[in-house]
Amino acid sequence: MKFIRRIALSALMLSSSAFAAWPDKPISIIVPWGAGGNTDTVARLVAQGLQKELGVNVNVINRTGGSGVVGHDAIHRAKADGYTLGVVTVEIAMMHHQKMTPLSYQDYTPISRLALIYGGLQVAKDSPYKNANELMDAIKQQPGKLRASGSGLKSVWHLNTLGMLRSAQLPDSAVRFVPSQGSSAALQELVSGGVDFVTSSPGEAKGMVDAGLVRHLAIMANQPSELYGQIPRFNQATPYDWSLTTWNVLAAPKGLSPDIAETLAAAMKKVYASGELQKFANNQGFEVNALYGDALRQFMKDEDARFGRLLVEDR
Repeated sequence: MKFIRRIALSALMLSSSAFAAWPDKPISIIVPWGAGGNTDTVARLVAQGLQKELGVNVNVINRTGGSGVVGHDAIHRAKADGYTLGVVTVEIAMMHHQKMTPLSYQDYTPISRLALIYGGLQVAKDSPYKNANELMDAIKQQPGKLRASGSGLKSVWHLNTLGMLRSAQLPDSAVRFVPSQGSSAALQELVSGGVDFVTSSPGEAKGMVDAGLVRHLAIMANQPSELYGQIPRFNQATPYDWSLTTWNVLAAPKGLSPDIAETLAAAMKKVYASGELQKFANNQGFEVNALYGDALRQFMKDEDARFGRLLVEDR
């Protein structure tokens, strides 16, 4: 009996010392998107901050392909030992509903929410629609006539358009959506008169708004935006309750030790306190809004359900 107790005690001491030593080697952060974009840059700022707080090298690895599936799968398949983390993006709330992968938010251990990017509503400078309510009234009065753009079919800004319509009990066919290769192309089409409105983010439209070519009608925020407080919120400018946000989350594979998860969350709180993430985000036109623990898990669950509803067949 004493021998068994000594073995059990030794195992406990080894387990405790193993955790106490974490981290004792470099940590990797997998990014499912290419180098140079906002998600990649946020990840690199997080890596710098964690490196300072944890005292080990933290490296960013870009694993692109499959419209985000490859990188998200790599995060999921990694060993849940705290040495491989990843940036899980809003696409994880969309891809399994689109039958691209069985992965969902449930396959990760979320650590901290990073960036928030609100959807928006923009028109050209000479548009006859002075506010979001006027535009919604025009859509109701002329179903199928107005054209919109913002992104590819079934990608996030197309879903922003569909959600906006459905909040007013309008069919998806009430607007003709013109797919584009991203917001920049959609805004160019808006300025040239090819579409009547765009539903991309305020940050993506900022350059053309500053140049006087485009006007903001609304931001799809469900709470006051520190960065875009001057833009009317859609659910205040109209009788309709609609909001949409894209986001990304620092996460680990499912099964991460709660102790390591808590250590990472504590380190991220210090990273946020430095202000570097917020400074970069604001300069790029989006916001950083931290969320942790059960509140973060509930947020991801709610977002999964929201995008699931949006991705049902067109009505």
